[in-house]
Amino acid sequence: MSDGPTPSPPRPTHARTVTAMAMDFTLTVVGDVADASLDTVMPHVDSDLQWVDAVFSTFREDSWISRMGAGAATVSDAPPAVAEVLDLCEHFREETGGHFDARTPDGRIDPTGIVKTWAMQRSAWRIALLGAEGWSWGCAGDIQVSGTPPTDAGWRIGVADPRAEPGPAARTVAKVVLGGGKRSPHAIATSGRATAGSIWTPRQERGAQVAQASVIGPDIVQCDAWATAIVAGGAEVARRAPKYGVEVLALRQVGERIKSSRTPGWPA
Repeated sequence: MSDGPTPSPPRPTHARTVTAMAMDFTLTVVGDVADASLDTVMPHVDSDLQWVDAVFSTFREDSWISRMGAGAATVSDAPPAVAEVLDLCEHFREETGGHFDARTPDGRIDPTGIVKTWAMQRSAWRIALLGAEGWSWGCAGDIQVSGTPPTDAGWRIGVADPRAEPGPAARTVAKVVLGGGKRSPHAIATSGRATAGSIWTPRQERGAQVAQASVIGPDIVQCDAWATAIVAGGAEVARRAPKYGVEVLALRQVGERIKSSRTPGWPA
């Protein structure tokens, strides 16, 4: 007697990594995708990411964002992508009640909080050209998936321990499944005070309640904005997130211990 359908064997996967913005971006595709196709597409993805860095980096004096901050250029001078990203920042500032903000406390423009995930989303159309059964596209804890996962269980994603050094070997404190069904989330973003430099708010003292926030939902840029806002604003902001279609795992560090809280829709 069978206890249910036999799980399908793992599907073949191929992975490629490119480095941009001083970070590694990793693409994993599912199915029989030719290495030659990956070798053709990935340099264009890399070029997209390098362009985003050249336009938005706050560490480059010649970027459009730095030039605008120095008063040497305006939004109308810059490529249209700058206005697009700043409009998104304003949208998420309103959605998060001001806890996500592209203006620093001293008045400079810094959209770093969503630039990475916006860049990932922007290059996804190139990944679709591969014709893969499914794919995962991630960087530093921010991951989006599409199509068929490598196993019937979906893409199992680990949430890093905020006490550990970041990196591939970092300890995990939780796992979540992306893309395991029609109602499964397809994106996760994680922000924490140990690694994020774009978190600020007039109410920053309350942000100490949350050492790290992971947010799941349908859109990686939205998840990224909310993760930043929750670390900035604390548990009160996390409780409002489900109203906007995202769910949250918030971690607090108490001494050497980690305590977690989650919104009702976060998987147990």
